[in-house]
Amino acid sequence: MIVLVLASLYGEFGVNKRNDARILRGDAWRHARGAADKKHKAGQKARIIYASAAQTRRAAGRLRHTDPLASAAIGITRAQKTALGGALVFTLGIFSLAPSLGLTFVHHALWLFFASLVVFRFSSVFIGQTRPPDPPAGDDIVPVYSILIALYHEATVLPDLFRAIEALDYPRSRLDVKLLLEADDHETIKAAKDIISGAHWQIIIVPPIGPQTKPKALNVGLARAWGSHVVIYDAEDRPHPQQLRHALAAFSRDTARKLGCVQAPLDIYNAQTNWLSRQFALEYATHFHLVLPALARLGLPFPLGGTSNHFRTLPLRSVGGWDPYNVTEDADLGFRLSAHGWQSTVIAPPTFEEAPTALPGWLGQRSRWLKGYLQTLSVQTRRPAQNRRAIGAFSLLFSLGAAALTALGNGAVLLTLLTLVACAPWFGFSLSMADAGLALGGFGVGIFTLIVGARRAGIGYGAADIISLPFYWALQSIAMVMAVRDLITRPFHWVKTTHGEKSSNGR
Repeated sequence: MIVLVLASLYGEFGVNKRNDARILRGDAWRHARGAADKKHKAGQKARIIYASAAQTRRAAGRLRHTDPLASAAIGITRAQKTALGGALVFTLGIFSLAPSLGLTFVHHALWLFFASLVVFRFSSVFIGQTRPPDPPAGDDIVPVYSILIALYHEATVLPDLFRAIEALDYPRSRLDVKLLLEADDHETIKAAKDIISGAHWQIIIVPPIGPQTKPKALNVGLARAWGSHVVIYDAEDRPHPQQLRHALAAFSRDTARKLGCVQAPLDIYNAQTNWLSRQFALEYATHFHLVLPALARLGLPFPLGGTSNHFRTLPLRSVGGWDPYNVTEDADLGFRLSAHGWQSTVIAPPTFEEAPTALPGWLGQRSRWLKGYLQTLSVQTRRPAQNRRAIGAFSLLFSLGAAALTALGNGAVLLTLLTLVACAPWFGFSLSMADAGLALGGFGVGIFTLIVGARRAGIGYGAADIISLPFYWALQSIAMVMAVRDLITRPFHWVKTTHGEKSSNGR
């Protein structure tokens, strides 16, 4: 009852973000815009560019060669192996000499971590509230904006994607849209040649050099981007028409010019397809409408979402772009920007995207995310001093660390509790007050944040969705097993997510 009352009190508050506009003034701007308008021709076919082998090799290997410790390509370093080996020997020694002491230490450490996580999640409901957004930038004050879209086997969704990008409220003469396609994806290349038109579009064909991953393709596009700002979108994305303008407004408020990235919230357009898509949408609502705004309000680094990341181009290039060997290049980049002194924040206008509706697709996507989280945790702990000291460690622990730990333990905890409850009539069952309080508090806070996040994102849900939450959480343990297996056998393999699900509301 308390959870429902709190949700009703705070559910109506929207996600309000601070926005402002970057101002470009004077005759030089008007002259530049007039020249660009003359070059822009509506209906003109997109230019097709074949990236060279040298360009692609640079895109695939630049970060790995210029800053090896910042790339997932080298795996676990010798120093990390030594540290892990020492920790393992110490732990085994404690358990062999004093098993009860070892169990008590592990229990207390985990209890403290999860209790802190519960407190942070509850606090995120209140911390994430900011003042209403300022008006977005107007027509006469916008710089050139580059849009990078990496696709692979996405011919079916290309028409919808083209319409979504064309619906953006931004002067076409100030857009630089680059569609990045793999050379062996003949179907999507053919569809792009038939569908894409406009002088502001370019189709870039990426040759099969280096890992065949989205971040490698994005680096190819970044090298050719001529905008002062860059945003990335995915195949199924439907960005808010004024999202670019609101991002510019956020950048302009940064008078110290320390803001490197702006993250737009990701909402789900097919949430009501089935139970799995609703659970996915509710999870997204909590993450993008509560957790990330709270981290941003506290000035902490956070893992970026896989799409709708808006960057200043120069800082993005200065930190090496995306890591082609990290399968969650977005999460890694958020912390790498922070390590170089750049900040990230969030804005309100969302991007609608698609949730997996079948378990195999969900497991494939989630296992890739978890594998990437493990890669990012490995990369970001190689140089702890560079990771912005305590603030970076806190954010890393309470975002990626929490995701990995909960995914690892959810299934085992649920199975253990169900077994103990089932056997209680014969063997008895009891928990300490502290453990019972943490379990009930964690579940209650989970429901509360889910309800508030869902209302902020405008997602419908039922009692069955709330009651069945633990079973959705337990599915992540299966994905974690798959992630660990993949990390060992094929660490750089990109599990492709299939898109093309239509929304019930026709988006």
